[in-house]
Amino acid sequence: MSEIKWEYKIVNHHNSTSMGYSNPETEEFKEKYKDKDWKLEMRNIAMNQLGQEGWEMTGINGNNEIYLKRRLA
Repeated sequence: MSEIKWEYKIVNHHNSTSMGYSNPETEEFKEKYKDKDWKLEMRNIAMNQLGQEGWEMTGINGNNEIYLKRRLA
């Protein structure tokens, strides 16, 4: 019987830079989503990308830190 091994990650979604966007990219994103909560939209896109990479959210805290895990092959 083999043991399941996991890798863990903490992602900070405090601002656009921590989500991997440069200042010019952030300004373009704000303009595109000006009728919505652009920060929430940006966070959703980033979280969906992590999900496609196999990451599962295990928790979140009030400091915008999201805890994730992914099964190792």
